[in-house]
Amino acid sequence: MSSTPDPGSDPPPARIQPRVMSAQETAALHTVQRRIVAIVFFAVAIHGVLGLVVVADIIEEQGRRGGAIVLVVMSAVLAVVVSVVVRVILDAKPFGSWPWIVLALVPSAVGLAWVL
Repeated sequence: MSSTPDPGSDPPPARIQPRVMSAQETAALHTVQRRIVAIVFFAVAIHGVLGLVVVADIIEEQGRRGGAIVLVVMSAVLAVVVSVVVRVILDAKPFGSWPWIVLALVPSAVGLAWVL
């Protein structure tokens, strides 16, 4: 018995060493992960804001203007919450960007103008 492999057999698999990321690569990866989570959260949560505006329009068409206004106000609160949570996910100041909060309120403002 010899320790040399048979000529027709496959060689033993080589051991693959895991690659160790540098601190800069790890930080960049975390930044990308935060951005992806923020985009996914925003894409899901904005449907709630827009849905409340649409439901407010339907409620207003049924003659319940007070309920429609409440729904639009709820959409504005949800829009601000979504904006703040996205800023927290991105590791930025939650209330440090007023223009983004104002932009988040645009669908609610349009809904309020539509309902009134």
